[in-house]
Amino acid sequence: MSVGTYNVWPRKLIIGSGTVKTLGSEIKALGKKRVIVFTDNALKEFPIVKNLISMLKGENLEVSFFGEIGPNPTDEMVHNAVKQMKNDKPEAIVCIGGGSPIDAAKAANVVYTHGGTVDSYDIAIGGIERITPKLLPFIAIPTTAGTGSEVTWVAVITDTKKHLKFGVISPLLVPDISLLDAELTLSLPPEMTAYTGMDALTHCIESYCSIVHFNIADAMAIHGMKMISRSLKTAVKDGKNLKAREDMLEASMMAGASFNVNNLGLCHQMAHQLSAYFNLPHGLANAVLLPRVMSFNLSANFQKFADIAEAMGADIRGLSLQAAAEKSVEMVEKLSAEVGIPKYLDDIGVTKDKVPAMVKTALADAVGSTNPKQTTPEECEQVFMKAFKS
Repeated sequence: MSVGTYNVWPRKLIIGSGTVKTLGSEIKALGKKRVIVFTDNALKEFPIVKNLISMLKGENLEVSFFGEIGPNPTDEMVHNAVKQMKNDKPEAIVCIGGGSPIDAAKAANVVYTHGGTVDSYDIAIGGIERITPKLLPFIAIPTTAGTGSEVTWVAVITDTKKHLKFGVISPLLVPDISLLDAELTLSLPPEMTAYTGMDALTHCIESYCSIVHFNIADAMAIHGMKMISRSLKTAVKDGKNLKAREDMLEASMMAGASFNVNNLGLCHQMAHQLSAYFNLPHGLANAVLLPRVMSFNLSANFQKFADIAEAMGADIRGLSLQAAAEKSVEMVEKLSAEVGIPKYLDDIGVTKDKVPAMVKTALADAVGSTNPKQTTPEECEQVFMKAFKS
């Protein structure tokens, strides 16, 4: 039996194609009139955002808008959002987009309602203790299937001066309403579908292999792997396939709910540095590193990795436990290749000269505290180097 207290489960999930049409009634049910809509730089001109804003205005809600968020949200973006919120005085937040705008909106909510600067809420310096229930109601509408940020208690922000990612974390940051409408993901380009899908897979695998072992979270992680394995390739190759999009969106949500409890591991520690130093999409960074990190972690729990191999469709009958575990790495590499993920860090602009600095900051990232192996700086450097061609 699992032992512990777990208070970071999703609050209200609305799942189903077309359910975005219920947004106005959900806001009114909260008793709110003025809302600010967050999204990202790429999505702000898309019809799904413009239509959502028009829909809300058509229901006599007062709507303001902030769309200046990049693929890796920074402290500057958060502070610019807070500045606008002080002018608009919203009563609730709606965020439509991927993990970046959702994370930025979470962090902006904290700073707007509590004051100060976003770095003062860094979990590493006790920021969690400063976050109270006076946050604005938050509705998250994901348009990608990857981060699971629509159900997590985490906002990951880049410190532009230190070139570090830090976490603004609290159970109070779990969105009040998570609206999962797969129709909103149909226009996601193949490349981003692949990156975000591999991010969701990384969440499932790292959560499942975590030293926490909460059975309910484990079950969601394993089922998420099954859904991703059967649907990611289809979603990349045939983006209009609604069933594949529904699978991916729900699997991403389950992965987020799982790692809310079980946490993550070394792959995320390292991937955060690739995004901070080289501004790489988070899902891409995870995808390139994942097989190498899995190979490093295998011996810590062969059974867990054998379970992963089986969940991803490998036939492990008759294999030794170690051989079955090794199949998990093969399955991840196979799926990555099928959806077009580059194999090496060299292929995505990463240079070896930054590795020593990245090792130092990676191992200071608390997200890896539950990795199945406690990692030395030398081991972390070796994993980084194995991701280069030579």
